[in-house]
Amino acid sequence: MMVKSESGLKLLAINILGRFLLNSDNNMRYVALNSLSSVVDDDVAAVQRHRAIILDCLKDPDISIRQRALELTYQLVDANNIVELVRELLNYLVVAPPEHQSLLCSRVSAIVDKFAPDPRWKVETLIAMLSIAGNCCDVLIACAAVSHITHSEALHGFATHKLFRLLQEELPRVQIALMHVALWCIGEFSDRLLETSSSTGCDFGDVYCAVSVSDILGLIKAVLKSHLATTLTRSYATTALMKIVCRLQQGQAECKGLLGYFVTSLSLELQQRSCEYMSLFEDQRQDLQRQALARMPAIKTAPFRNDKESMDRSCCESMTGETAGSCVDHAPTDLLDLDWKDTGQRCQKHANEADTSTRNVDLFDDIFVEKNPAAQPENAVEEQTQTHASFKAFEKGGLTLTMALSKDQLSPEKMEITCNFLNHTITDFNHFVFQAAVPKYVFMELKPPSATTIPANSNRIVTQVIEVNNTVSSKPLMMRVKIQYMVGNRQIIEEAQISSFPLQ
Repeated sequence: MMVKSESGLKLLAINILGRFLLNSDNNMRYVALNSLSSVVDDDVAAVQRHRAIILDCLKDPDISIRQRALELTYQLVDANNIVELVRELLNYLVVAPPEHQSLLCSRVSAIVDKFAPDPRWKVETLIAMLSIAGNCCDVLIACAAVSHITHSEALHGFATHKLFRLLQEELPRVQIALMHVALWCIGEFSDRLLETSSSTGCDFGDVYCAVSVSDILGLIKAVLKSHLATTLTRSYATTALMKIVCRLQQGQAECKGLLGYFVTSLSLELQQRSCEYMSLFEDQRQDLQRQALARMPAIKTAPFRNDKESMDRSCCESMTGETAGSCVDHAPTDLLDLDWKDTGQRCQKHANEADTSTRNVDLFDDIFVEKNPAAQPENAVEEQTQTHASFKAFEKGGLTLTMALSKDQLSPEKMEITCNFLNHTITDFNHFVFQAAVPKYVFMELKPPSATTIPANSNRIVTQVIEVNNTVSSKPLMMRVKIQYMVGNRQIIEEAQISSFPLQ
């Protein structure tokens, strides 16, 4: 396939690879899927003919076959087949392993944002994805769903009714991201719940009956008392409660009772929020209440779309291994390049300081010592032969991974990498586990971490040292990392690929 040939021969080769997908041997099917992924950009129409067989591979018991079929399906998506392929991707999302759901959600969000046929389908797809794997979705996906809803006024009633009923039906085991989006829309568009969805002017065929104020307040109360609700969830719920009472002018007694429960909360955020909301009920603050709880303007979608596109590129590149950079949706390549330049300046600064200290030693030797050849101290020699650099390798969900590199010029194939983990959230990260994988030509020794708990509020850095030895100097050092930790009762698993290191 890599050799230039006639289009007829390429078409014949693609058809033969398509027949291999019908083979019962998993090795043959894996090779066929891998080969089709490498030629899909050259002749996507020829590969599209085997789309049905490729989609059947998503149901294969072998996880490696399913992953290759998933990557190929993602490459086949365009404006003509997005509805069918996204439906298959969502079906696969239901059975996908938890560690793969985050990347799959990011990919589905990217293609939906790019090829969606209409706003309603886009919103419905995002809501369906949040209801399936909202616990694994990135926060930007929830923000994008809210943004798309606010921008289409015709969807305000439809989306709010749909989210209200999903939250009502799935509340015992609802996904956190779906709960947050539903609470935001219920609070912002609560007046639309008092009407049927068809009264908003959109003729979609789905009609939802009006909801009473008591049912809305009952659902908010159930969310506040749910064992799944976090501090952030309860903050969303109290804000939604205030918006409902302010705009509908009903249920003030129930609202005051629920807010009064959190006035003595151990959470400073909930306590402060409840006290401030309670003060808005005073007569002299009625005007302030209307201004503070007024309807929010439509959120700009450009930042979310740009983040998703950069995430899309980094994810695709990390799977093919054809680019340098890390698979981090929050850290674009330009930012990493900037960090590398800064570290280069720091390295030069260290070198200048080493030269200055050396000159100072020679000067003192000339004054206080006889004219014998003065030997430089061992630490000065080490400082001259050692080169250092650092860069931000991963940042997501409040966790930052910074890698400090140290390389000896006498042994350029060896490098010591000190991984510094910092937690910027208000909750400790417990049961922390860090894993790394490198190509076969690289020998790696992973030392144990300094702690298994990363304290909240950036109180302490947890470090872990990696020693690598690149036996093939012509090939770059690449690394695949996996980070696991617990936030309360919820397990977080993140993966990223780092394909470029400063000291190479």
